[in-house]
Amino acid sequence: MNIEISARHFDLTDALRDHIDGKLSSLERYYDGLDDVQVILELSRGMCSTHVQMRGDQLRLDAKNRGHDMYASFDDCVASLEGQLRRFKERRHNHPHRDTDTVAPAVSLYEPSEESELRGPVTVDNHVKLRSLSTYQAMVELEVGEEELLVFYNEETGEISAAYRTGAGSTSVVELHKIG
Repeated sequence: MNIEISARHFDLTDALRDHIDGKLSSLERYYDGLDDVQVILELSRGMCSTHVQMRGDQLRLDAKNRGHDMYASFDDCVASLEGQLRRFKERRHNHPHRDTDTVAPAVSLYEPSEESELRGPVTVDNHVKLRSLSTYQAMVELEVGEEELLVFYNEETGEISAAYRTGAGSTSVVELHKIG
């Protein structure tokens, strides 16, 4: 990955350059097709502006941020790029035209991976993409909604999980594993 850093209206320190190189190299774990990254840092009227452009194989991403701290402004850009890269990779991985030779069953059955109050198999429609949520987000959504069960892709564990209401009325989460 070729990284080009431009500093406008200030001198780029070695510490800031090392910080940028470290953060950008961590993005390669999301997608190894990154070719060029251009970072433009600007200090104007006491405000720090950061613009990061990433180019690669079938990929063009941009992130901009302004703030009072150059490090924080750059870190916010990197966080935005991480999300963009994750979504890009998901779209490529979950493309509907892939694996057309195999026909998946219409539904899959899952059961709790550990002892819980959730009884019986959970049916998941294979044609519905599960929402990606953290455990906390799933529990809050279940508490606010009317449903008794919410099946989701757990961002924290990378597994399919279920949030459900217990017999005592509280909310609990359990990981699921596919039956068969």
